[in-house]
Parts: sequence; C-alpha cells; structure tokens
Amino acid sequence: MRCGAWYTNPDRVKAASYFKSTDGHMHQWNFSLKRVNLHLIHLIQDEGAELSSALTGCLIVDSTRRGKRYPDALSKTVPIWCAVLNQASAERHNTPTRDIPLCVPSDAVSDSERAQIEARLQQWTAAFLNSDCDIPILMKPLTPIFVNPDKIGTLPPNAERSHHVVLISASSVNQKAGDYGAQYVQGAGDDHENWALGLSPDLFWNHRSQLISQSLDRGQREALIHALVTEHSTSMQSRANAADDFASNIIWIGTTRIAVASLQVAYEVCEKNTNPFKLMILATHPLSDNTHPQNDTSNCNVIRLNIPQGKRGLNAFSQTLPEVVDKVTEVLQNSVQDCDRRVLLCCADQFNASGAFAVAVLAASFDENRVFLASAEERSQHRSKLCKNDVHRRLQWVISASELVSPSRAYLQRVNAGLIGSQRTIRIGS
Repeated sequence: MRCGAWYTNPDRVKAASYFKSTDGHMHQWNFSLKRVNLHLIHLIQDEGAELSSALTGCLIVDSTRRGKRYPDALSKTVPIWCAVLNQASAERHNTPTRDIPLCVPSDAVSDSERAQIEARLQQWTAAFLNSDCDIPILMKPLTPIFVNPDKIGTLPPNAERSHHVVLISASSVNQKAGDYGAQYVQGAGDDHENWALGLSPDLFWNHRSQLISQSLDRGQREALIHALVTEHSTSMQSRANAADDFASNIIWIGTTRIAVASLQVAYEVCEKNTNPFKLMILATHPLSDNTHPQNDTSNCNVIRLNIPQGKRGLNAFSQTLPEVVDKVTEVLQNSVQDCDRRVLLCCADQFNASGAFAVAVLAASFDENRVFLASAEERSQHRSKLCKNDVHRRLQWVISASELVSPSRAYLQRVNAGLIGSQRTIRIGS
C-alpha cells in the first residue's frame, strides 16, 4: 500500500498493492475490477503450484487516520478481495476454495456490516467471472490475518492449508489531536505530499540513520532532505545512459505487440544499439533536443506529443487520440512478421495518457478474442458497434498486464468519447 511504504524496508518489498479504502467504506463496499491485484497471486504462489506443507502468503502494510485500528482497505477491501478470488477460483477452476467464510476483524467490523458485505459477495464474484480479467487458480484459499501494534496475530492450526494474507496496520492508535505534538501523527504517511518535501519512502529508508539523527534540528533536517532529493533527481537522469535492465520495466499487453512504459524507459531503449520497436509514442512536454530520442532511432519512428500531466492534458489527449490510433494500427497492419512490428506507448503521468492510448487502440483495432483486425472492412464493422462495455473490457486486458497501468476515469471518458457515439473522433473506416 502507498502509505505502508513508509513503514517497510524496501529491501523486503516484492511488490506494491493497490487496494482503496473507499471500496471498504460503509455502504460503498466494492470489489473493483480496476484494482484486481492479480500480480500478488504470483508472489503468493507459483503458477500451477500444488497444495503442499509449505507456509505461503504475503504481508500487506498500511496505516490509518486518528482513532482507528485498521484502515478500511485492510479491514474490508482486502477481505472482500480474498473472498471473491477464492469463490471465483472455485467456480472457474474447481479449486478447493469454495464457500470460504468472509474474514474481517471483529473489533473493527460489526456483525451487521459483515452480513451486508456477505450478501454482495456473489454478485461481485459473478462480475469478476464475467470480466476479461484472468481468473487465478488458487490451490489454497486466501485467508486474512489482522495485525496492529496492540495485537500480534498467530497462525491457526494447519496453517499450511491456506495462503495467509497478513494485514498489518502499522501506526499506533492515537485518540486525541492534542497527543500528536511534533513527533507522531497517525496515518501521516497517506498524506506525505503535504510534509515530505519531495522525500520518498525509498530515499527515507536509504538514509534513515541520517534523517532521524537526534543531533539535527528542524532546519538542518530540512536542508538534508533538500540535498538528498536534489542528488537523487540528478542520479536518476544520469542512469538513462548506464541502465541495462530497461526491458524488465516494459509492460507488454499480452500478445498484442503493444507495450507501455515510462518516458525514462523510452530514453533507455533509444540508447541501445537494437531497438525492438517500430513505433514509439511519447506523451510529454517538449524538452531539449538532447534529452529526447531522435525522430528516427534504429529504424524506429518516434512521435512526440505535447500532453501536459494530469487533467491539464485531457484536451491535448483528445486531440491526438485519432492520430495515435491510426499510427499504431498502421504499424500493426503493415506487419510482415509479428515480431517485427511492436509499439511502445510512454508518458510521464503514471500511465494516464499511455494507458488510455493502449485501451483506445485495443478497443478500435482488436476483437473480443484479442486478435488484431487485419482488414479495414473488419475494423470498420467492429468500430461501428463499439460500446462502453467493450472499452471497459479492453481496460481489463491492460490492468491484467500490470496494476500500474490504470488510467484515470477522466482519461477513460475521453477514450469513450473518441470511440463511441455520433461525436466520435476516431474514424470508423481505416
């Protein structure tokens, strides 16, 4: 969890999880198809792993606001996730995870609330099974265990028969605002933009002995933070020329030959002698010539788009969307061999633009079986029948590739507007 990163040594972290407390709020309970967190299953168990005597599971760390023992993400959102995945695995793959009771902390969730959540589990399971998300094969049920500073849970008898999802609420309960002083604010890790001065959890852990030194006063500590942040930014820019592991940071969307990545990865790709892409689309502000890849790099066409980050980029995104769909479709269409025609979509805004471009291309030029529509006639017929559900299913393809690639609702609405209805901007015939 984002907040939990402040409490966890990054050397021990295998992945980030994406569970929202909003999905656990009273009367807003939900199993989100945008945050299915299937990447965690690969960490918890190997694919196809058989039931064994080994202890398996994961630890998820989060924090919460004043006066609460658990954030709603840990007390309800994750337990809902466990229950839905257990039942879906049983119904799709006949695994021994059927009808596992919902497990929530009794000191945080009332019997009435639990019953209301249980009443919705089957409809969430049905929606998951009816989606285009991959349904995991769970050879053991996912079982939550709840831990907070006042309660260290213990594993039950026969613990090896379950995958234990240990949910750790890291911060101590602090009831009164007057108790905070200058030393401790419960749940502040979830609001770090307001106080961290650019410091990240990784930077904090890498330099924690310096940062928490009692010999520093407030001014000295802030000066140290500014120095660390500046040094880190400089080193990140210089890494582009030296990095050799960029391929691991490229997210492929199944077998579609479309990938997404950060802008930094795009720069690293272009530094290599062999570029596996025929087209790279970079959504960013224009930078100096020596920072951007050249327009033609290793036989790769590089298209640069001026799309500001966040909501400020929505209009530019909408204006460039038809061009991007046409260009990507053209590259895939002209393929002689599948491996020869690959496309990389990049942006600097947490995959908002690049992820939304990917969803649009998949909706416009791929059928429901993830097969590229090779003829213009096929694409024309396909595009004339597109609906919001088709776009939503393409989003599920993207999210199944990586939870990181989850464009915002505002960007997805622009995709819908470009593809559907009388005001569509993406050509039906292409």
